[in-house]
Amino acid sequence: MILYLLIFNVLIFSISQHLGVKYIFRNTQFDKYLILTSSTQRTVIVYNMETEKIEYYFTNVGIFPAISYLDKNLLLIIDTVGTKLISLNLKTHEKNLKHLEKKPIFYQRDKDKVYILDTDGNLYGYSFTLHLEYYYKFLSAPNYFYIYKNYPLGLFIWKKEVDLEYKKKLYNFNLITPSFLVEDYVVDTRGGNILYLVNFKNYKTSPYISFVLNWNKKIYFGSMFSNEIYTIKNDKIELWKKLQYTPTNAKVINNKLYILSAPYNKLIVFNSNGNTKEFKTDKYPIDIFSYKNKVFVICAENGVINIF
Repeated sequence: MILYLLIFNVLIFSISQHLGVKYIFRNTQFDKYLILTSSTQRTVIVYNMETEKIEYYFTNVGIFPAISYLDKNLLLIIDTVGTKLISLNLKTHEKNLKHLEKKPIFYQRDKDKVYILDTDGNLYGYSFTLHLEYYYKFLSAPNYFYIYKNYPLGLFIWKKEVDLEYKKKLYNFNLITPSFLVEDYVVDTRGGNILYLVNFKNYKTSPYISFVLNWNKKIYFGSMFSNEIYTIKNDKIELWKKLQYTPTNAKVINNKLYILSAPYNKLIVFNSNGNTKEFKTDKYPIDIFSYKNKVFVICAENGVINIF
């Protein structure tokens, strides 16, 4: 019985690692590395999930480093206030800069390129050596973009006259804040709409959608308004689970659904049968990453990693 309790405790309780920097709200992963960015404290950390140690710690980075990406030995940092890209070679310590004409407002990584959208609707694709490898001009100035079927899709928030731009055409589906794309679905987070791009069907649900993902060949999504998880089944929205806590982010890892509740400092894990376990985290868990058999929860407020 004592041995059983010890094993159970190891599974339930996480390891907490303090990173020495606060407010790490935008984070990315490359292979076994986490790239953690604190915009307000102008700090970028490269963390090795295999050794569970910090390998690189950069301070006084740019004016407002919004997000950072790693590709082998090259670290690319987007400074939105400084309107520039910073490329650092981790091995040679060589540093390159690329100044941008307009303020970058949204960014996406796709393999060995980082795509950057500016305030004028210009979409640039840069290599990690800061060579321009792609350019596209939207008709207008979208707030977000995604590459949908090898072509840029622009999303406009709080616009009455237009919601989407695709292949030089503008569309209006009376959405409020179409903010992200998951497979063939455009998600209107504030309005609670999920637009299916294949036939333009609009699924209306609870507002303040925090995540949409594919799990077990079905679409699941969570509402921060109702604290409920829904699924799209047989072309209809069905309630799947009612949570005690506000769902703010989620990810599928090893066929389990991991849900974060940032305001309540909780991690909720569902298996494929719908059974659940709850774990306490440090303050304001914002991201979930995995490497091999470990799960890493990034707690943004105090710069803490919880390892499960």
